Formats: sequence, structure tokens, C-alpha cells
Amino acid sequence: MFFKHWPVLLVDDEPDVLAISKLAMKNFEVYGLPLKIYTACSKQEAIWLINDDVEVGCSLAVAMLDVVMETERAGLELCDFIRNNLGNKLTQIYIRTGQPGIAPEREVIDRYDINGYFTKVEATEDKLYSLIKSSIRQYLAYGMALATIELSNNLVEAAGSQRKLLYTLSPIGGLSPEQAETPRWLIVDGQVLFADEIDADRGMLLMERLGAEEGVPLNPAGDRYIRDDQGYWLIEVRGSPSQAKVAFLFKSRFSPPELIVSLMHGFVRQLAMIWRQSRADL
Repeated sequence: MFFKHWPVLLVDDEPDVLAISKLAMKNFEVYGLPLKIYTACSKQEAIWLINDDVEVGCSLAVAMLDVVMETERAGLELCDFIRNNLGNKLTQIYIRTGQPGIAPEREVIDRYDINGYFTKVEATEDKLYSLIKSSIRQYLAYGMALATIELSNNLVEAAGSQRKLLYTLSPIGGLSPEQAETPRWLIVDGQVLFADEIDADRGMLLMERLGAEEGVPLNPAGDRYIRDDQGYWLIEVRGSPSQAKVAFLFKSRFSPPELIVSLMHGFVRQLAMIWRQSRADL
């Protein structure tokens, strides 16, 4: 929800291939957001880029790697570097080659953790469009699932102490300068977490405005979500004797799919139950 664009890396030792690919993909959008295309002409140049650029190193959605560059298996070695040296299992990696005999498809798929394999002859604009769309959807869903699992595990570890829960929640709450375009609020039992008085009042007013809308049900208990035409979202978990009333309010640059909304709702609901069971040692 907080992406500005989708980082994509193209690695090929043929400048014409890079230029044509960039031209073909320049107007691609996924969930209404454009691509930001990075290029490298060799395995080593790609490694330098990954190590030097924070966005490429930490938020790379898709990588399309040529096999034969400075060596006959440079692209495969780059794949191995991304997956094993960096421990990056999230980026969607595609191998494309002009010499399929050097790296046969079945061998590459069996040996390397890649998401797809195709020849340069197959790399039409429609093929690239299909691959980019599907791979970014996978990247977002897998990344959100991993983040939700990590946050849920951290909530369980902090259970029993609201002070510890606040520390756990601090990365997703608050309104720091870098969140100016995509602010977010966590509101628990009417208390806005991680906000000064002005921001808290703003969050409460937004919650009241969105809360007046009918919304979309998330479960039979009355949980729901609401989205307005300004990009604000409200995920609301009803309070009860066994759980706190929790609202997660945020602004998104795009409309997340239902799977992402369901994952976020699961996390907010877990927070509601754990908060109620934890002591108020703030």
C-alpha cells in the first residue's frame, strides 16, 4: 500500500535487448502503479547495483536475468547470489536466454529457485506484460504474508505487556516524515497510538468520517473495511469483552486486493485479542 512504484531489474549484456525491453515496459502498471526499471549489463554490475542502491537491494519486485554474459552461466550465478548470498526469497526471478542449449529449462528450474524461464524470442510485449503483472501480484501477496507472520509472531512474544506491544507495533504506527504521503494510525479502544495531539485529532476525525459509511463486512462478528475516494482505508475490529476495539486507518497509493485486506484484518484482529489480555504497563 505504501509503494510509489514497482522496482524491476533487467540484466543483459546486449544493450539493444535492454533498450527494447525498457521501451516495451515503460507504460506497464500494476494496481495502478508504474514500474521503475533498473538495468545492468553484467553479473558484476548487477551485484554492485544491488549492494549500492537500497531500493534494489531491499525492495526489488522482479528480476529478469540473461544467462550468458561475462561467462556462460553468469545469470545463474547471479540468481544464486540473490537467493543464497543475500537470502532474498521474495524477489520474483525470471531467466531469459538467447542460447537455451547452454542452460536447458528443466535443469535450470530444478536446480535454481526461479519463478520462470523463457527465451528471448518469446519475450514479446504481451509476454512481458503477463509476466510482470503476475509476478508483482505474487511478490506483493508473498511479501505481505511474510510481514504479517513476522508481526503476528512478535505480537505473541510481546503478549502480556501493552508497553512491549507498543514497541512491537512502532514500525507500522506513527506519522514520521517519510510517511507524510501515506499516513497511518492505530486506534485502540479510542486511543490513537504513536501520534501527537494534532495528528491524533486528525486520525479520530478521519475514523469518524469513514466509520459513518456502510463498509464491506469481513466476518459475522461485524468487522469491516471502508475505503473512500481519497485513498483512505479503515479496517475496523469490533470490541467485545474478549478483545479491544481496534481500527487501522491508512492512506494507500493503490487499492490492495482482497487477499491483502484479509491478511491485514487478521493481524488487526489478533492485536485486538492480545491487547485485551495484556496488562496496562504503559
